[in-house]
Amino acid sequence: MDVIGSQFKGGGKRGDFGWMIHQPDYDDALFIFNDNEAEFRAHQAHAAGSGRCHAGGGNAGIRPFQCQLPQRAAGIPTGANGQGYGRLDDHVRGVIDDALRVIGDLVATGSYSRIIYSAENAAGDLGTGIFQVSEDVKRYIVEGLRQLATGEAPE
Repeated sequence: MDVIGSQFKGGGKRGDFGWMIHQPDYDDALFIFNDNEAEFRAHQAHAAGSGRCHAGGGNAGIRPFQCQLPQRAAGIPTGANGQGYGRLDDHVRGVIDDALRVIGDLVATGSYSRIIYSAENAAGDLGTGIFQVSEDVKRYIVEGLRQLATGEAPE
């Protein structure tokens, strides 16, 4: 399975998750959007279709696709309470690990050939446009996604 960091370079083309998710070339992809912790937890606590699937800002505009079958999107928290995670502490690691388990369960279905996440640069660093997120948190998320692609469980 490929893990692909996709850079946003404008609407209506590669890097624009809201456009990409509608293109047949990406039917085999699971899109990972940057979520906030409250929306992530609310989605986990409620059944699909319960009104917890509204579009968010930035790449979270594809949040509704996590409530449709087949599921085409999954959120991974990058912040809470209107702020990005400032450091990778035990709480943040636990929230991210919960999201990685959800993503891992989706990957295990065999329905996807690619995981696509928002990248800041060609090196594949996690892109975050709304929240300012610490580098250690961004690295942890990308490393976790890459582990899932190789069949490893998140640490």
